[in-house]
Amino acid sequence: MDSLFFRVEHDLLRSESFKTLGGSAIKVYLVIGLYADFGTGWAYPSIRTIAQQAGLSRQTVLAAIEDLARLGLLATSKSKGRSTAYKVIRQAPERPKPSKKGKVSQEPPPAGPLSLEDDAETVPISLDPTPRSGPRTLEALAQFLGPSGPEPGPEREQRTREDITSIPIPGTPFRLSAEGRLLVAVDLQELLTDQGIPRRLAERLAAQKDPEDVAKVLLNALYLQSQGKLQNGPGYIRAGIEDGYDLLPQVANRLESRRRELESQLRVLETRREKARKEQVQEAENAAIALVIESLPPREIDELIRRAVGMLPEPIVRRNPTLSNPFVRGKVYELAGGEPLS
Repeated sequence: MDSLFFRVEHDLLRSESFKTLGGSAIKVYLVIGLYADFGTGWAYPSIRTIAQQAGLSRQTVLAAIEDLARLGLLATSKSKGRSTAYKVIRQAPERPKPSKKGKVSQEPPPAGPLSLEDDAETVPISLDPTPRSGPRTLEALAQFLGPSGPEPGPEREQRTREDITSIPIPGTPFRLSAEGRLLVAVDLQELLTDQGIPRRLAERLAAQKDPEDVAKVLLNALYLQSQGKLQNGPGYIRAGIEDGYDLLPQVANRLESRRRELESQLRVLETRREKARKEQVQEAENAAIALVIESLPPREIDELIRRAVGMLPEPIVRRNPTLSNPFVRGKVYELAGGEPLS
């Protein structure tokens, strides 16, 4: 059950970097940690999602992310045309070194955010025999692909318009669309290079091959490694991409389960949207009715109420033939020249 906790080292809380953080930056740090994948440590919430969850403005979130990255408490990975990935740093940044006089230097941390864009050693997926991101990477995927079914992950963000049609695949930087397509959330060339593919070959494959086809092979490789059946990861990946390997049945079945889960979530979301739409229509109608009725003189209102009661079925007005009855109120509005109500 350790996956239900968001761990922060005590040294980080005691560090000078943490002491300089404002409340907004701390909230952003915790929100990003909430949405981090347990296997890789990477999170992919949008700025809008972070702002909504933290109760902050978009500009405040951007400023907080910049502060966290500058202080070494947050790593970012941004690829052209793809969403930004974030990784919270749970350990304290390196302690300030004493000066020659024996006093601790008060110099600020190095300028510029901590970025993982050019660091192939920290791409949020690993197929190596000893994953650099720790054994949890393969554990998360093994539990997702294994007989026990998907592992309960962190409560995902309330999806915004930009990502409601896809769902993350635990333990990987991939997402699955409602149509069943695989989406890659990181730079494909760097991802292949990190798996032992030579850089020039990785560049060629990334340029020539469909990212979805590459993702299929990588998912196969992860599954085979989690089962102890992969001896030569780079060789399998290269052959699989060049020859167009399809998904293994075990992987395809789990992805289909994940896709159906997304479909269910989308149906719930559509139901909520339809309910919200109806509520908005009702609110607009009530506002229009109030505007018209408030503009009428009392005698005209009394006459319109009398006519409205006479036009409505008796059971509707039996107990309350006044303006507080929504049916009477709506009919008075129409008799006064208002648009017919839906």
